[in-house]
Amino acid sequence: MRFKTLVVRMMAVFVLAGVLAGATPSQAAEKKNYTNKELKMMSAIIFCEAGNQSKAGKTAVGIVVMNRKKSKAFPNSIEGVLKQRGQFTPVRTGKWQSEMKKYSQGKYKSGARAKCVKAAIAALEGETTVTYKGKEINMKKYHFFSQRLSRAKLRIGGHDFK
Repeated sequence: MRFKTLVVRMMAVFVLAGVLAGATPSQAAEKKNYTNKELKMMSAIIFCEAGNQSKAGKTAVGIVVMNRKKSKAFPNSIEGVLKQRGQFTPVRTGKWQSEMKKYSQGKYKSGARAKCVKAAIAALEGETTVTYKGKEINMKKYHFFSQRLSRAKLRIGGHDFK
């Protein structure tokens, strides 16, 4: 039996065991530690900032937001981080708010927007690494990204990170 098939079957057994114990399938798989509002905000900012980027680029943007949330140098909520004055252009221009409306309208279920939801979930669930050009990159210390960033330490697709 292939390893991937074995892992999928084992996960199904754990989910079923949780359902039999009274939990819903999603609760049995894993209790999420973020709100639907946070997922919506994160998905929208990732689409605005990196919707045309690779999976690594999308996830890296989400990780930077989470790194800021965890840092004492930034607000301690996702909304606070995103709305911090002068930090995220799409928030300032209204594009982010427009994308959140699209999320509420169900437009994040396919295509590039759905990929942004996956990246948002990864970041919200604590992912701190991305794989880019075959290399695994630890993103724990990155707090900034932009198309052109002075003294950048990393470039993923169209963004510099530091």
